[in-house]
Amino acid sequence: MLYGTIVLALSILIKGLFAGQAQWFDGLAKSLGYESVYHHAVIIDAGSSGTRVLAYRFRVPFTVFGQPNLDLVDEFWEETKPGLSSYVDDPEKGADTIVQLVRHAAHLVPPERRRDTPLIVRATAGLRLLAPQKAQMLIDEVSKAISKLGYHVDQNSVEIMDGSDEGIFIWYTVNLLHNLIGSGTMAALDLGGGSTQITFEPREEDRKLSPPADLYVVPAGAANVTLYTHSYLKLGLLAARYGIFRLEANDNDTNEFVSVCVDPIVQREKWTYANKQYVISGAARADGAKREAVYARCHGAARRYVARTAGAAGAAGAAPAQPPRGAVAAMSYFYDVAADAGLIDVMRGGAVSAAQYRAAALRACSASNVEQPWACVDLVYVHTLLQDVFKIRDAEPVSLFKKVNGHEVSWALGLAYTSIMNKMASAPEA
Repeated sequence: MLYGTIVLALSILIKGLFAGQAQWFDGLAKSLGYESVYHHAVIIDAGSSGTRVLAYRFRVPFTVFGQPNLDLVDEFWEETKPGLSSYVDDPEKGADTIVQLVRHAAHLVPPERRRDTPLIVRATAGLRLLAPQKAQMLIDEVSKAISKLGYHVDQNSVEIMDGSDEGIFIWYTVNLLHNLIGSGTMAALDLGGGSTQITFEPREEDRKLSPPADLYVVPAGAANVTLYTHSYLKLGLLAARYGIFRLEANDNDTNEFVSVCVDPIVQREKWTYANKQYVISGAARADGAKREAVYARCHGAARRYVARTAGAAGAAGAAPAQPPRGAVAAMSYFYDVAADAGLIDVMRGGAVSAAQYRAAALRACSASNVEQPWACVDLVYVHTLLQDVFKIRDAEPVSLFKKVNGHEVSWALGLAYTSIMNKMASAPEA
């Protein structure tokens, strides 16, 4: 598991990303001609719904004493769809999508620095859902392709990321960007296409109620903290949408679904999931059916799917013993679903409660909106996930982030920073 490596690297990470260490000395050094040292990293987030490149440029500020830190000064983000797992039957084409993304980010890394710049590919739930042999074929093809691009690549550069690592990295990222490490940290909820993660600092009394496999001791400033983190495979938004449709079809192996969560005006709408095309139609509704009744039927299907999927792994799949302590931050599809429903500003984000997701679901489930045919099922599912799995109280605000101070909120940032700090720490002294 990657976690051991993560803990070692993070022991230096949390000493000061964006901490503004010794700004006065750094400014004085620059005025006296100090030449800044820069480091770069290129991270590929091979998710289930799309593949993203996140390239970073960090600066080493002048340090009087102690371990040098890094300031993030520039980044580049680009996405391509579909995700890498969609190329399961054409691994070479899938690898080429990653090569093209790396080339698009090349302007951020000077050619003379690329041999020292880590290029890291981490696949998430999309590949975790594939048969191991199929996933390995994709990994092997990607490894071969990126080894020719001139960056620093080794035998660990392309891997399937464990769900707990994904959760821990996004927790670090959101709390580092808010400068909260070592104080009152925020819980982090991440909703991808194939899986969802929850990570937070549990109360001491709640640790005894949590499965040991979900508890991790990680460094946080001068001390260590215990995190609860769990990743739920098949509870990502797209996996859940498919799962709900299939549950309504009594789990029959069919590519045509009829759903109570889709308005009847939608007939034979094409939808592609996991590289397979499906046809979705809305179920007929009784004349005069109230929106509460439509919502209730969809909510019932969503709850049945969540209950059987979240508990499929036995005790290890159980929900947290208690709700997250303190403020809650949510990312990815939590943000997108709220933005599409008009609950937040699409550029600035905002805070949304589970009750607001439910109210938006009530509206969506009674609206004939052919431009957003999945709005009802997605909003109902998000509300169900927040309440039934994550135990978020109805009125509790959840802060939704896509960017913080202009930086993408992605686990890739934590991975990039850690990789460079680890490299700096292991470099021989001049």
